[in-house]
Amino acid sequence: MSKYRSGIWAGAVIFLLALFLFVLSLRYSYSGVLGPGPGFLPTWLSGILMALSVWYIFESVKGKNVSSESWPTGRSLGHILFIIIGLILFVLLFYLFGFLLAGVTFLAILFYREYRWYTTLLMSVGITALFYWLFNTVLKVHLPLGGILF
Repeated sequence: MSKYRSGIWAGAVIFLLALFLFVLSLRYSYSGVLGPGPGFLPTWLSGILMALSVWYIFESVKGKNVSSESWPTGRSLGHILFIIIGLILFVLLFYLFGFLLAGVTFLAILFYREYRWYTTLLMSVGITALFYWLFNTVLKVHLPLGGILF
């Protein structure tokens, strides 16, 4: 049963997270004047996540989710840690300086290994500007230009 235990634990943790999000989503109205309200999507997504986690637990108990792969080591682990550190840095920079600087910095960190510096800079600025325009103009969700330091 020890080789199945990790799938059961992972499913249980995901289920508890989804349950927590489901309870939080009930604080928002499910429907609004024009249709679905702010609680519609989080309620459905967390409910679907709970159902999928229960299914994953049952599949793990049956032994269908057993993998022969071990935890990442060496270079693979380094890549994963690099991305996690980049995400943490993005959150900190977003809070301190706003979306534009945080987005450009995060994408530059991710791209610098694969592209030349000018391609990295151009892609980072371009993608960040595109997302900023998309959120502010098309979706009408205003991203902060400056954080607490601006």
